[in-house]
Amino acid sequence: MFVKQAFRIYQTRVHEIPSALEGIPKHSAVQRQKKSPYASLIATATGASAGKVAIIENLMREEVFHSTLDWQTAEQLADGARKAYEIYQAAPGYYDNWELLHLAEFRLSRLEERLEKARRRADPMKIIDLEIQVKSARDFAQAVRDQIPRLADFYKLS
Repeated sequence: MFVKQAFRIYQTRVHEIPSALEGIPKHSAVQRQKKSPYASLIATATGASAGKVAIIENLMREEVFHSTLDWQTAEQLADGARKAYEIYQAAPGYYDNWELLHLAEFRLSRLEERLEKARRRADPMKIIDLEIQVKSARDFAQAVRDQIPRLADFYKLS
């Protein structure tokens, strides 16, 4: 069964990339992360969906404040969230693909760790199974990476 799933992901066409992430276990560390202390403020200030809050928070750190958020007042954070949301709305595909790439690379790193453990234990069946998964995850991450165009492509200059 797993081989079929790995093969499906391996053959995933570019426009089907988000559905390929369904293979990430529900108990993965990415999904266990605690909700950000800024999430409710960002959602309130922008009206963004829960799935976009993390992207907006990263944009606040990287593009708006160029720093951590903990020294900002609530008013500054709300204003920064609105600015970050405007940045996101200018090129949502770009930022969504970057988020997808982070998930794909996280999944790949976890699989590589498991493969190393299997090699240390000299478990041939587990090694073969994990090598297939790692190959599939690498191909998937590369497919996502190839879909991230230059940011300038989103801003058509006239």
